[in-house]
Amino acid sequence: MKAAARRAIKESMLSGYRHHSYQIERQIHDYILYGKGDSSLGEILTLDTYADILAPDRLRAMKNALICAVAVTSRAVIAGGVENEAGFALSDYYVNEIEKAQNAQQLEALAKEMNEMFRELVQEAVLRAHSLPVARALRYISRSLYEPCRVMDVADHVGLNVQYFSALFKKEMNEEPSAYIRGRKMQEARTMLLQMHHSVVQTAEELGYCSASHFVQAFRKYYGVTPKQMVRGESWEGKGEKER
Repeated sequence: MKAAARRAIKESMLSGYRHHSYQIERQIHDYILYGKGDSSLGEILTLDTYADILAPDRLRAMKNALICAVAVTSRAVIAGGVENEAGFALSDYYVNEIEKAQNAQQLEALAKEMNEMFRELVQEAVLRAHSLPVARALRYISRSLYEPCRVMDVADHVGLNVQYFSALFKKEMNEEPSAYIRGRKMQEARTMLLQMHHSVVQTAEELGYCSASHFVQAFRKYYGVTPKQMVRGESWEGKGEKER
């Protein structure tokens, strides 16, 4: 069985066929769960994307594709603040509903409903944990990681002056909004470098830093090592993570 699996990997790579990138998957989740990004992101991956390779039968392949989406999305919403049991329970429910579907139209309807339900869970989790202004600020920051994101921009978005917003945010989050934004960007940077294998320059550009050197300086201050040192696996202590 292992030999057959390795042959399948080799044949797929030699065929020139390529799956979607991990980065695209994350961008689609950001669009589905937080409304971040262009609406065209919702059309990049459909039930037809892998309908010819996930099973010999087309309907079975579409079901498998949607089950994979459920599994990945349930973990994304848990990372977004939804309780573990709630995320996994919803995943179990939709897996069973997918199995009951008898045609592509029913699966498409399930996919739409599933995305809406997972999005609602994330929004409800944020609202339960924080006041409305801070909940809106957290959603805005999540949508703005790939662009310059200033405290004054966030305050303006939630309709509060900077001083009052900063005090409210710190009271609820136990840290300044600027530190929270910096931490979220650094966590995203680490994912991009270690899991997406982005270059330092590419990571800096995508996260909205004015220059690669500015990004490296911020990264080293937060983690205690440069991006390249982290990628090489050198010893590090996440100063920012420790504080958080």
